Amino acid sequence: MFVRPLIYPLSLLVGALLAVVAGLLHPDLAGDGAAQLSAIAQCGAWRTIHGTFLVSFPLALTGLVGLARVHAGNPGESAVRAGLIVGTFAYGAWTVTVAFMGGAGASLAHSFTVADPGMTATRAVFLFDMIHPFALATQRAAGFALGLSTCLFGWGVSDGKVLPRWLGTGGLAAGVVAMALALAFREDTKADQAAFVLPVVWQVVAGGVMLRAARG
Repeated sequence: MFVRPLIYPLSLLVGALLAVVAGLLHPDLAGDGAAQLSAIAQCGAWRTIHGTFLVSFPLALTGLVGLARVHAGNPGESAVRAGLIVGTFAYGAWTVTVAFMGGAGASLAHSFTVADPGMTATRAVFLFDMIHPFALATQRAAGFALGLSTCLFGWGVSDGKVLPRWLGTGGLAAGVVAMALALAFREDTKADQAAFVLPVVWQVVAGGVMLRAARG
């Protein structure tokens, strides 16, 4: 019976931390399609990094379900419920990007590096350049949605007064900055990718606060 209250905060904390670790290990991709495929091929942990992302997403969502449950029946319920819906969309869109880069991106990078210079390598670059913009656009939508979800969760936490007020204020601030970054910068820039950072960091903090409350 003691373990059950810890499932949600632990899921949120572990899921968000895994996303942070995967993000830190992810290599920078710059240049044209050929340069990016070369960078992917040279990263031995490419599939592991993206697999870590994919594991972190359902864990974080499970933790956010717990955050919504905490606010059931109080003034913050509507906001956190809306945050959970938007957050589910955000993680779904982010999954599309990560799955493409972890699977198709790795396969195209392998084809590009093992092929003799010529048609096969050119075809791999062509396919990557054709599909990659879709993945980047999906990533941008995911970043904006995750920021909006974090705003809604922050709003609910502030209104619900179950968790510290500063956590709600932090969620609102993190979400607003994330949405601004996702809207203001192109999908292939570091600033746009940074739209994920503050919401995920806020989840780490929220998971820690929930864990402390559950243990208490």
